[in-house]
Amino acid sequence: MRLPPNYQATITETATKIFGEQASVWLFGSRLDDNAKGGDVDLLIKLESPTANKAVLGARYNALLQIKLGLQKFDVIVIDPSTALEQVHQQALSKGVRL
Repeated sequence: MRLPPNYQATITETATKIFGEQASVWLFGSRLDDNAKGGDVDLLIKLESPTANKAVLGARYNALLQIKLGLQKFDVIVIDPSTALEQVHQQALSKGVRL
């Protein structure tokens, strides 16, 4: 995994701040490949209860990560029990790593 421990901690702590204690964070995509170079940070946030403003919360989370970790590309997907799971969601949950 190409994500330093301090980044992992900041990502999970920020998720708790924005989404609450019940949120789980999954890293997926190219950052899981130790042999790859570059790439954005693909994150899936899984919420345990339905949330009406997922897009707004996701945008706040993304902005706060950029403030804390520097300007880089974070792709943030937020799902909850009401989300119809698409292939990208299923792949992130099955092949990703929970932080």
